[in-house]
Amino acid sequence: MKRTKAITGMAATAVVVAAMSPGTAMAASTPLVGPTHGVTLNFMIASSGPAETSADKAAAAAWGKKTGNKVNVINSSNLTEQLTEAFAGGSPPDIFYGETPMFESMVKQGQLLESGNLVYPAKDFYPSLVQEFSYNHQFYCVPKDSSTLAIEINVADWKAAGLTNANLPTTWAKLAYDAKALTRNGVTGLVLSNTLDRLGAFFKEAGGNYMNAAGTKFTFDSPQNLEALKYIQGLAKKGYLKFSPQVDAGWGGEAFGTGKAAMTVEGNWIIGAMQTDYPKIQYEVVPMPVGPGGHHGTLVFTNCWGIAASSKYTAASVSFAKYLASPAQQLRFANAFGVMPSRPAVAKQWAAEHVKQVVASGNEYPNVSAFVQGDAYAMPQVATIGFATVQSNFDNQIDGLANGTSNPAQMLSQLQTYAEALLHP
Repeated sequence: MKRTKAITGMAATAVVVAAMSPGTAMAASTPLVGPTHGVTLNFMIASSGPAETSADKAAAAAWGKKTGNKVNVINSSNLTEQLTEAFAGGSPPDIFYGETPMFESMVKQGQLLESGNLVYPAKDFYPSLVQEFSYNHQFYCVPKDSSTLAIEINVADWKAAGLTNANLPTTWAKLAYDAKALTRNGVTGLVLSNTLDRLGAFFKEAGGNYMNAAGTKFTFDSPQNLEALKYIQGLAKKGYLKFSPQVDAGWGGEAFGTGKAAMTVEGNWIIGAMQTDYPKIQYEVVPMPVGPGGHHGTLVFTNCWGIAASSKYTAASVSFAKYLASPAQQLRFANAFGVMPSRPAVAKQWAAEHVKQVVASGNEYPNVSAFVQGDAYAMPQVATIGFATVQSNFDNQIDGLANGTSNPAQMLSQLQTYAEALLHP
């Protein structure tokens, strides 16, 4: 998934997870078909840009050379639309990027091979990512990568405001203090993309969640989530926090890169955007703050490598997926275009290789450990069919928090009602 567009629309439609338990994911029993060499696989991707496309093509070529196969890499312009059409037409790609919004629907229609544990055991991946691609305790496809939210800080603005390491936004109180101090000279202290896919991190920090532990009921209208939304509203009313449309920016990263925001909340996809579009900005990345009850919280975004159940070459496709998810290849992908490995051991290795605190040019990485540590407590997205429309209605009300035209309690009550209706149509 192109997460730099997630903020402008795609991740705003990113959706959940039905009742599932990664700890009980079982091995698939479906027999694999077709030879493991001498075949041609069709591999559909949704690239974030030239770097990711090149990395996928290089991986496909390397696996093909190693196994005597060939892979046609198809870079989709609209993955959801093209996959839907391909399955409807009876000619889906053998292997493809699987997106959270499509996951539950594809499982229910029998389109996905239950391949997770055939590639690697679920225990090799972050539990939250396994949960995202499991259904009824079955692990359907291997998490491709991981992206979590963290706070990006403009170093020049931070120093100009007289702030030091003692002021780092480790708590809600400190984040509010920093946002106020950094709101000066036409710069807003904190700018957020106006979507649940950013504000939801604060729900988790308040001790809230999207769903109950069993994944059978939505919990949007909880006191904890209300506390989080009121915290955001309080900063917005004071002008220390603005939403991206208020500063004429398409997403938080644009506001940050153009100097309209001293801080923003984005995922590790911002690394590539800063390198490409705003290479002169020096910035640091720090973890999301702890909420008033001592709760850590962030959100996780991911794709998976899905395999078509109807493919004539599922044996070769599993072999290719195994190569793509191997530690060495995940590290190559991370270094090539900034996504975090979905395997904890590999993610920690990647973080250890990029420990620089300040980014001074497009050729350097920030301290990515802030993103990596978030995987341990990140809240996965909603994958319930139809949630995209429900979330869009909520997102459309977020800007109103700044001027008081939107009421936090009403927003959450409405979100709860509409989301629950999806579970009980």
